[in-house]
Amino acid sequence: MNLARDLCSNIIYKVLTYSSMKTIGKCRVLSKECNKFTYEFTFTNLHSQRTNTISGFFIQSMIKKNEYHISFVLIDTSMHHPKMSFNFLPSHVEIMTSTNQGVLLCHTYNGPCYYMCNHNTKQWKRISNPQTRYDIMEFDIWLKDQSLYTTRP
Repeated sequence: MNLARDLCSNIIYKVLTYSSMKTIGKCRVLSKECNKFTYEFTFTNLHSQRTNTISGFFIQSMIKKNEYHISFVLIDTSMHHPKMSFNFLPSHVEIMTSTNQGVLLCHTYNGPCYYMCNHNTKQWKRISNPQTRYDIMEFDIWLKDQSLYTTRP
């Protein structure tokens, strides 16, 4: 019986290394084992090679008051990719948070306005300001409108 389970796990592993990040995100709820191996370095490295996916961090530094410089740093420095441009964003935005798929929640000070931005598609949408009576300490993103989530071929 273990042989059949191991074979099934190996097949799922191989299929997921060719799958989209969206599919991987959905499959992470299948089991604790599936969730665990999709975060392991060997899996993420193989997935990146097979799907031409890059992994890294958005770094933001303040140039002067309310003006930020945004850059992207790769986890795997041996990979080569063209330098990412953030010129498509509205001017003077600050990144508030991001999703694992690279969708950014940005904020401007000359409004104030909030934007959802996807670097892969170079799209951004203005969203309504949160209605709060208190200072905002944390953000969480839940994407109901999937148009910013999908990538261009």
